[in-house]
Amino acid sequence: MLGRRLISTISHQPYPFSRIEEYAENGEALEVQLDGLDRARIDEVKTGVLNRFSAFIPFEKGKASCSLGEGDTPLLEADPSLKKDAGIENLWIKDETRNPTGSFKDRGSLLCLWMAEEMGESVLATVSTGNMGHSTAAYAARSGKRAIVFVPEFAPMEKIMPMAFYGGRVYRVQAHSYAEMKDRALKTASQCGIRLVTGNGPIRCEGYKFLSFELYEQFQGQIPDYIALPVSACGHVRGIFKGFRELMEAGFISRLPKMVVVQAAQNAPIVQAIQSESGEILPFPVRPTVAEAITSTNPPGGSEIVEKTKTYHWLAETATEAEIIDAHRKLARGGFFVEPSSATVLPALRKLSANGQIPRDARVVIVLTGSGMKDLSLLSQSARDIHTIGLEELEKVLTKNE
Repeated sequence: MLGRRLISTISHQPYPFSRIEEYAENGEALEVQLDGLDRARIDEVKTGVLNRFSAFIPFEKGKASCSLGEGDTPLLEADPSLKKDAGIENLWIKDETRNPTGSFKDRGSLLCLWMAEEMGESVLATVSTGNMGHSTAAYAARSGKRAIVFVPEFAPMEKIMPMAFYGGRVYRVQAHSYAEMKDRALKTASQCGIRLVTGNGPIRCEGYKFLSFELYEQFQGQIPDYIALPVSACGHVRGIFKGFRELMEAGFISRLPKMVVVQAAQNAPIVQAIQSESGEILPFPVRPTVAEAITSTNPPGGSEIVEKTKTYHWLAETATEAEIIDAHRKLARGGFFVEPSSATVLPALRKLSANGQIPRDARVVIVLTGSGMKDLSLLSQSARDIHTIGLEELEKVLTKNE
């Protein structure tokens, strides 16, 4: 195993790998730094992305029994209607809804579980709007650990109930905003000596970078020009980009993709900062959005994303409520049933393509982050397409719809 430590992502201050706190004292996010990546190699004989890229893991492998089969999700070419709607001729879809609990969070949960195993911790604790709590509870159950999940009151019950069904202890927290709740939970857990993991935790990001390795293989060593995904806590986008940075350090690729940061217009503190002259992240007012999975109004560590956007020329765009609802339906008509937050990427790409920021012939990957089964709030609109008939009407219906 390579030498490892945590470093702050902007000032690059080192910290022990075992550090409980997810952020540096100055508020910067932390990430894992591995020594000797220039010597890392891919074991192409083995099956499973974790096995093939084990040289990039900051843990000794050998805990396969803790896995639920996460990763190795399909990369699919978008159909003509989705390409036309996005204004992108070379559009691809990375379907993370195929992970065990229906979201990309499972990649990070496995690595967090390995961290708990190494540190001798019996509890997996997290704060979540839904997907991460669901995933954490499942992996805790798989390993025989206890799960503690703090969720905001607005989290959909269809996300909350499976957490408890897995055996997790779930607590709905009353707070002015999700950002306030997260901040208080992190500080309290630190004081209690409990490792509480959020969406921007350094170990969780180590799991997310394996999506990059899969794209590298699925495109046969070619790198997409752009990767678009919904962003809230920032860990997913920086984890994916970290994977490509490590592939470059190891000598497997010679360029990096540009990330496209997408948020709901009702809740877009990071996009607002990127598009402003100051680049300063300001707390966003609490507003309802159908994309409730990406509702961090003041994301800690968001300054790093603004910094990376400037350094690497990333793009950023928002989607309105009407655009999200429309895209949610269009993705379903293309065969992809996703939660509304995943649907933000389609209208965002359409705007970026229309104004010339993304060339129409660029190779673009959309990351679908969560299953539509996680949030059923928009499905009532489909009730008009459901009909009740008698047996005597079967022939009439079948003939009519030939």
